[in-house]
Amino acid sequence: MALHNLVITVVDGGKSATHTNSFSKNKEGSNNEDNPKDGLLYKTLNYNQTIKNKLNDKMPSTTYFAMESAFQIAKQTTRQIANYYISDIGRSNGDSDYQAQVNRTVEVVGDVGGLLGGALSGAASGSMFGVAGAVVGAVVGLASSAISTGFKYAEKERAYQHERFKENTSQAYNLARANYSVFTGRVR
Repeated sequence: MALHNLVITVVDGGKSATHTNSFSKNKEGSNNEDNPKDGLLYKTLNYNQTIKNKLNDKMPSTTYFAMESAFQIAKQTTRQIANYYISDIGRSNGDSDYQAQVNRTVEVVGDVGGLLGGALSGAASGSMFGVAGAVVGAVVGLASSAISTGFKYAEKERAYQHERFKENTSQAYNLARANYSVFTGRVR
């Protein structure tokens, strides 16, 4: 994040041209109609960046940096408090299986949110190219998130099957060592 505006001055044959890092205004200060970042779709899907840009234009960089840091700390604190209380539900009720169910529900909600977030992120990235770009970006973002989530669950299933195999093998081995058979009076 730059704390100061960047100004580039190019001198060519005695003529001078100045360019700033602002995409929304040209040299005279009027709005640039050719810029796709000025469109309503782009601004709506990239509302976070739009708000940041508006705030950054209206206040000093140090104040903006302090506000952004305070917001990030508040967001992190809220998440940690929620995580702390959610992770204590099973202990407070004395039921570890209930805690496992709560954790699983939180994970599923997080995965669905990840899919939606991937679609929105893709749409925000593609919105620079209009409605068609937003749609293509949303599809690509959703597909990318779905592939990632699918492999996550495939890995979980493989780990579960491996654990079941180890438990079944261990049980068969222990039964064989204990000599469970018809002749010893015990049936396998």
